[in-house]
Amino acid sequence: MRAQDDTTRYPCAAAHLDSGYADRAIREFLTEPTRPLPHSPGFDPARVLVEAIASRGRRKLRDGIPAVLFGLFVWASGPSVVLFTWLVLAVALVIPSIWRRTFNVALKAAIVVVLGAFALAGLLIYLIGAIDPQATEDFTGGYYGDYYGPADGDEEVWTYVSIALVVLMLAVLVTDRLVVRSLLVERFGYRARNRPPADPFTTERPLLGLCPPRFVRQLHRYRDAEQSPQDAVPLFVHRGYNPFVGARLHRESWSMALPLDRLPEDHKPDGTPFDELTTPLLYERVRAAMAVLQESESLSPDRRLRELSIREAVFASSAELIDHVHQPESVVYLRGLDRAPERYLPPGEVAALRRQPREWARYYLCFQVETWDRDLVMSSYLHAAVDASTLYLEWTPCVLPPVRDRYRAVDKLPAGVAAPIGQALLRLLRLPVTIWGRARHTVQWIRPPRQDHGLINPDAYGSLRTLREMAAADDVGSYFQLVDVERYEKILHNRLMPAISRVLRDCGYSPAGFERQAVTVIHKEITIHGDNYASINTGANTGSMDGANVHTATGDLGHARRQHQRRQLRPDQHGNEQRLDERREHQPAAAAAGHTAGAAACRDGRAGGRGPEGAGPELDRPAGGRAEGAGSGHGRGRGARGGPHSVGEGQGSAVPGVRGERDGGADRWAYFGTHRAF
Repeated sequence: MRAQDDTTRYPCAAAHLDSGYADRAIREFLTEPTRPLPHSPGFDPARVLVEAIASRGRRKLRDGIPAVLFGLFVWASGPSVVLFTWLVLAVALVIPSIWRRTFNVALKAAIVVVLGAFALAGLLIYLIGAIDPQATEDFTGGYYGDYYGPADGDEEVWTYVSIALVVLMLAVLVTDRLVVRSLLVERFGYRARNRPPADPFTTERPLLGLCPPRFVRQLHRYRDAEQSPQDAVPLFVHRGYNPFVGARLHRESWSMALPLDRLPEDHKPDGTPFDELTTPLLYERVRAAMAVLQESESLSPDRRLRELSIREAVFASSAELIDHVHQPESVVYLRGLDRAPERYLPPGEVAALRRQPREWARYYLCFQVETWDRDLVMSSYLHAAVDASTLYLEWTPCVLPPVRDRYRAVDKLPAGVAAPIGQALLRLLRLPVTIWGRARHTVQWIRPPRQDHGLINPDAYGSLRTLREMAAADDVGSYFQLVDVERYEKILHNRLMPAISRVLRDCGYSPAGFERQAVTVIHKEITIHGDNYASINTGANTGSMDGANVHTATGDLGHARRQHQRRQLRPDQHGNEQRLDERREHQPAAAAAGHTAGAAACRDGRAGGRGPEGAGPELDRPAGGRAEGAGSGHGRGRGARGGPHSVGEGQGSAVPGVRGERDGGADRWAYFGTHRAF
């Protein structure tokens, strides 16, 4: 048995370090018997789910026993000075943590006011009772104490009982902290990384016996699914927007559709006839070209490209699959409404999808590089379609960031027992405030989503994310990881473009049109980062269109763009304006870029107009196009290319900014530019 790696070790530890992670894992994968388990090569989801169940079982015991003991303590001690002092101290300790975790200011204030009022009311009741016991008889249980309370002379006995209950509560909390720490260090700590993993179905058998039987059945289903057939094509049935379950963050995706022009020759340069251009042939040639990277010696750190994974995959929507469940073609995807979707598709269906995709099921060729000890994963997905007149390409790179730092803390746990005992004491002091949450957690069960009778819930048949995704950070952890993401993305991308150009040439088509668009994408002369792409005619100035932002990709502004991208892995979630400091530093070049991009977008929509009023150039306006311009050097264009999904719209502005005047012989400019392709 091979040693466990960090890919599985950290999520297993996360189940014990973060109760939210454990509960989300159980809800996602153990409540629906028909939910598929996403494919995660090299990852052991069954182990993580067993640890999640074990963690939840321990937390129920840890919360349930102190809740009962605290109730007995309140009954034994009554409204004593110890109880009210404990309550006030607990409120004082809880308020800072609530203040740090809560972002809504109004909610913060409300929680603080409620807790403070609760503690103050208890203290006032006690003080009034100490002055006049009859005045607080209804609050302090005077009637109850007269008939059922301890007899005179027994107060000392009940005091000892109260102390014993507090000691028992502390013992439970200390034991829990020591057990969890021992578990994390011995089974998931740094020293355990080179040891074979223990079988969780054996080590956690007592706690598994306490969990609902449906959870155990699901665990065995996932455990049996770990063995995959050789050369089988996996099926990913997803719910929600993102089909690439497990890939996490989308990078700079693009797509293009271009007409194909025949070469004047009727054979290859070597005299052999041209190949027939088909979609399967395109995939095959691209795969062969990418496989050359697996022989690389020095192109990547630690020769990671030698482990480049090239595999096929089919992605299907759970909602659309249920809509087509009664059609014959869906049988190979879902064999019954009481079963989970198939994990693999037969070769015949895969070949059919490769030639002709369905609207609800698509074939992709996937390229994956696992770096930094499998902690950082780059995945790229290629989808293509071709006929005698048109080529369509879609390229979606994604990155799965490393595991969160809080889950890596398992490698840095302090030695000794002082820290666990200190944590237990702090939890004991907070117990009067947290007791309600502990009691509720003890009796609360994770149930499957409610489903109306006679209706089919498509979400029950689709996956949203993997366990590894749920444990991933929001960004990369270092500069080297960032540049590695860009390295592998560019290597794969720049290997793809020549391969497609070569396929076109071998099949008797001119690659000139494709290469013109490839230059646009590869060399960043004009790059559209996002999900939608269209052709752009460039002029003397080059620009970059990142999401909704337009700015130049050369000189200092190109450096600013790169810095902007490195601050955020998901460029499609940027706002519509640059940061103020970058905008001020590069205003003149940005103004020219915005103007050029607006004109380019007009031409892309096959439309133009009057052009900018003032110093802007005049644009040609064919029939059906419309444009408007206002201000100094301002242009806007919009036009239809003849179809409902072919509208280009652009705006470029170069208007006087700041004070609107010359300052020291140099113009001061503000800019704004957008491009959208539908």
